Amino acid sequence: MAAKSNVQKVISVQNQNLRIITGGMKSTPIRIMESQSQIEPMLDRRDRKLLTERTKYKAQPTSKMHKRINNLNKGRLKRSSFAKESKLIETENEIIQEIKNLTPPWEKQPQIEIRSHIRTIESKHKHSDLELKDLTSTYLNENFPKEEWIRVYTDGSAENAVTNGGSGVYIEMPDGKTTESSIPTGIHCSNYRAELEAIMEALTILGRITPSIPQAKAVILSDSRSVLEKLEVLRGAERQQLAKGFKNAVQNTQSLVLQWIPAHCGIEGNERADSLAKEGSQLEQIERDLMYSEVKTIIKNSMKNKWKESHPEFNRQDGVHQLDRRGQITIFRLRTGHNRLRHHMNRVFKVGETNLCSCGEAARLNMCYRTAKHMTPSDSPYGMRLWT
Repeated sequence: MAAKSNVQKVISVQNQNLRIITGGMKSTPIRIMESQSQIEPMLDRRDRKLLTERTKYKAQPTSKMHKRINNLNKGRLKRSSFAKESKLIETENEIIQEIKNLTPPWEKQPQIEIRSHIRTIESKHKHSDLELKDLTSTYLNENFPKEEWIRVYTDGSAENAVTNGGSGVYIEMPDGKTTESSIPTGIHCSNYRAELEAIMEALTILGRITPSIPQAKAVILSDSRSVLEKLEVLRGAERQQLAKGFKNAVQNTQSLVLQWIPAHCGIEGNERADSLAKEGSQLEQIERDLMYSEVKTIIKNSMKNKWKESHPEFNRQDGVHQLDRRGQITIFRLRTGHNRLRHHMNRVFKVGETNLCSCGEAARLNMCYRTAKHMTPSDSPYGMRLWT
């Protein structure tokens, strides 16, 4: 554990960088600059790392740290330690307290070939939805014609990326018939786990239907590129489960491919799989064992969601970030109220009797003249609220 003095030095450096990023005044509150730049406080990120490491040690029964974090030293000296600090953070996180069972994934497994790109789509952000749909449909028709291939669309989602997961599978057969499936994926579940469970469910269904189709060829179409890329380096129990699912499906197919496709661009199968995943999240959920990688993701998402919920007035999307830096700084200073507007209006336009703030704190703080925080609508040259 770093000393408090050293931690404070790092926090000071981050605060200086926040002022550089946002162009904020020295008087601008740190929490506002953090919200505007979407950068979490240093202490929050440290707490998240402590909780993540604690979870890793809890998943290793043979580790010395496993015994240490479960048997805290009850000596008379009150010393700060990793075990005590992480325990305190854990008691404040309800979701993590509810997770009881952890499975350590350490075993290596062979890699599986996966296609996580479409050559004609350089980036989703460089194409409109209509262009993405057209490029994807052309690619699928050229490489996986529906008259020859079984097209399997999969999707998964979880509420706030931490709870009530659901997976959806939508299958289009070469003869035009369709098959649908919705399943719950757990009370505590990440988007990654929901996406992976959707692929596993697809493999299970293919294992049942392909034996009756000679020389069957199937493609599993997922809109989660991160999941497909991670599957290439997956280890442990997840890897074993996936390999087993592939084995059951591959032995009855001539070809089996995992292919990425862009999400929410009007592809009918993908949209249907998304709806099925949401239906699955509404089904009765089960409590299941979680692996360290899953809990790590849940910790990150839950603590980030909590931080965002504490800043509702600043966490909203608008067109500010499309302006140049000068424009962004101007809007930021007006919104936070920390600027030289009152001083400027009095000095240049002779508005008001003084350039000092009407709160009466100017003489003591020697800085209130820089802020428009206490200006009434009648004082404001714009006569309106800056947030509207």
